[in-house]
Amino acid sequence: MSQVRLPLTALVSYAMPSTLFLMVRAAAYGIIPALYAERFKLSLADIAGVLLTMRVIEACLQIPAGWLSDRLRHPRWGRKPMLFLGIVIAGAAICKVYVPPDGANLAYLSLWLIVATVAASMAEVGYGAWGTEITSDYAERARVASFHTWGAVAGNEVFAVVPLLWFLSSNRVTFEALAVVAVIVAVLVPATIIACAWLAPVGTRVVREQRGNLRDLWNTVRASKPVQRVLLINALWEAAIGAQIALMFMYVDSYLKAGEAVPIQGLVGVWASMAGLLTLNFLLRKQEKHVLWTASICTIAALYVLQGLLTPSVPGIVPILVACTCLTYFAAAGAVVVPMSVVGDLVDYEAMRTGKRSSGQLVAVLQLSGKLCAGGAGSAVLYLLSLFAFEPGKVSYSETEAFGIKLLGYALPAALALAAAALAWGYPITARRHRAILRTLARRGQSASPN
Repeated sequence: MSQVRLPLTALVSYAMPSTLFLMVRAAAYGIIPALYAERFKLSLADIAGVLLTMRVIEACLQIPAGWLSDRLRHPRWGRKPMLFLGIVIAGAAICKVYVPPDGANLAYLSLWLIVATVAASMAEVGYGAWGTEITSDYAERARVASFHTWGAVAGNEVFAVVPLLWFLSSNRVTFEALAVVAVIVAVLVPATIIACAWLAPVGTRVVREQRGNLRDLWNTVRASKPVQRVLLINALWEAAIGAQIALMFMYVDSYLKAGEAVPIQGLVGVWASMAGLLTLNFLLRKQEKHVLWTASICTIAALYVLQGLLTPSVPGIVPILVACTCLTYFAAAGAVVVPMSVVGDLVDYEAMRTGKRSSGQLVAVLQLSGKLCAGGAGSAVLYLLSLFAFEPGKVSYSETEAFGIKLLGYALPAALALAAAALAWGYPITARRHRAILRTLARRGQSASPN
């Protein structure tokens, strides 16, 4: 595969689906449960069941999606057709979730949220595999992953700005704001498809390596220590994020009574993310991936602990929340970019070890573990919070309710993140080892040719 630096137009067009996926998923796990519970009087326990069902269905389809992505890779268009189909379905379904009719019930939410999430998930499998094929260079892979994250940052910026628009009646995240987001999604779907079809690189294909099957994938997971380590890191980290995101909006909006901070957090967090990505790209030239991965996760765990100590009576609660968000978004660059970059390294390692390359399937199994843990953790904390009698929109909360949301939304995620950081420190594929892997593949003739 070419190790020449990729042009900016190629990277920007490749990153556009990430923007769209962010806007499809942005409100699904924390904001949507709170808004539907408050407006349509749905119970948190019932919504937790919906989210868990959604994740189970999504998880069951991950491995088949990876298998299909590998086998339906078009000779000319690569993995783009499957990506485009998922984008269209997910965009249409999320608009139904963001703009519900009067009297929407649990069945309505379940149907459209599951369709949107599953379609986006199926598309993301091929999207992730596509990213591993654009380059085989150790450092350039991090650059590709960075632009993938830049795309999500752009989506988050749009999502954060919408509640602050002058023509809306409130600067909080409401169904009125989500209706505007739905319009933007409807415009982004065709724009993303056009940009990716004509400007984004298709990627390269391996000429002699065999494609692996599901049995090979199972053998890989069972026998490969690096894959097992990354799977466990990913599972712990996604569980931490899933739990925290599920309760963050309720914590800020309902418990702390600081809902006006939410759009500001998203707005300034975008700029913090940009600074974090720029800093990370600089540091990746001087430091190993696993070191930055560990530091990033540890920093976020510490910030979770700090935010969990806040109470509604703390002076200047909005500036404190905004500052914590800025630091979290800055540190998150390493926790987001490095794992995406690591997947390509694992694909190369397994190609060297087994002679078979299954990019789509390996991406699928990594996403499977992460989404199962994120969805399971998010559903679990929503259900457990209902046992503390916590309900969104109450005027005040008892000590028991406050303890429940702090424990489940911040203390638990911090503990899970620290466990992930301890494992990330021991990630074995360094830059030097990866260069040796590529030399071994080249000697075998398992190089790549332009597609």
